[in-house]
Amino acid sequence: MSWDPAERDRVAALCEEHGVHTVECVIVDSWGMPRGKRLPVKQFLRGSGYAIASVVYSWDPTCFIFDTPWVSVDGGVPDMHAIPDLSSFRIAGWTEGVAIVMCDTVTVDGHEPIAMDARNMLKKQLARAEAMGYGVDAASELECHFFTEDWKPLYDDINCYSIYRGWEMEPFMFDIRESLRKTGIEVEACNVEYGPGQTEINVRYGPMLKMADDTVYFKYIVRLCAKRHGLNVTFMAKPFISEAGNGMHIHQSLTKDGKNAFSVQDEDSVLGNTLMRKYLTGLLAHHKELQLIMTPTISGYKRVQDYSFSPTQVTWGLDHRLVGVRCIVGAGAGNRLEARWAAADANPYLVFAGVLAAGLDGLENEYALMAQTTGDPHAEEQWERLPTSISGAIDNFDSAFTRSVFGDTFVENFLIMQRREFDEFTANAEQGEDVSEWELKRYRAVV
Repeated sequence: MSWDPAERDRVAALCEEHGVHTVECVIVDSWGMPRGKRLPVKQFLRGSGYAIASVVYSWDPTCFIFDTPWVSVDGGVPDMHAIPDLSSFRIAGWTEGVAIVMCDTVTVDGHEPIAMDARNMLKKQLARAEAMGYGVDAASELECHFFTEDWKPLYDDINCYSIYRGWEMEPFMFDIRESLRKTGIEVEACNVEYGPGQTEINVRYGPMLKMADDTVYFKYIVRLCAKRHGLNVTFMAKPFISEAGNGMHIHQSLTKDGKNAFSVQDEDSVLGNTLMRKYLTGLLAHHKELQLIMTPTISGYKRVQDYSFSPTQVTWGLDHRLVGVRCIVGAGAGNRLEARWAAADANPYLVFAGVLAAGLDGLENEYALMAQTTGDPHAEEQWERLPTSISGAIDNFDSAFTRSVFGDTFVENFLIMQRREFDEFTANAEQGEDVSEWELKRYRAVV
């Protein structure tokens, strides 16, 4: 695998122009956490990438290594190779002399794509969409909680959309917005959210692979900026049992000839667009199968509560915030579907690959569109319920669909990883309805 010479020259020129001395070369583990190595710019531009232990795809969130079919101690915990994808190269906006790039992982001997690499899974689904004649645009919408250095909430009242609270947070929020902008991630808005110290930052819609990369960079940059202001931040799905959790909403649309293919009025239905309707049926058909990758941590299932704005049922509606898929129509080029059931601590590549594959499956099959939710879904028994514990999501994950999207190797190993995670929680956490100390120590500082 080698770089395109023109791309290499473009990146080399950027490094020269911006005085880059170090390039952060990132891969993302199965839990969605950025890993990798920092390379001096001279070594980076040689294009050889770097070796890294393949166990990063099967260890637990604390980097504890245990035997799986993917990697075992008896097998020697071998290397794989990380190759920077220059299309994702950015000059770092949070500091001087640094750049960042996403890497794809391949086997050391044959340079074949690594079966556990979620970024490669997303690329396969995007290639599938392209073969069908479509581009894919998306935006991730994430929430997070800010804390003091000793993990106390910045404030403990609920003041959603407060301009005053936002002004109090502006010294570090401005730093975050500018660091994102200078890294090539355009922020559309930010606001105080519903929980203590909670904020939502919205980034601009764009091509899905770039958006998945941007989501990883986004979380990393938010954490870096918070640290230099003496703050902690978490994207943990549920840091407080009685307060709002953190979601990752995925806005998505298909494009044709550079235009939003969901914007064409071509049928007499509530959505008004055949493609959008069929894509929606796929999202709904695979909602439960995708829950394990959308909510991969134990604490995430404490977020699945009625009236929490985290979906608890397989539902859809028009501009409705209590459903699983919110449909935005009548907005022309802004028509889109919003999958609302992912947690902010999920792996963005798995999430994007999952929702895209589900939508494309809807295009290829004649699924009937279930009834629209127009009122309070939680008060109605007709809607299928989602599991509210990780054990239920584990039971739903292994299917022909998930194996077609994520591959046999990933599905089989991820199930082992998640069953072990559940066993660790059961053995070590105080059981109850509250968020346990075990969960806080395991997830809060890293996801």
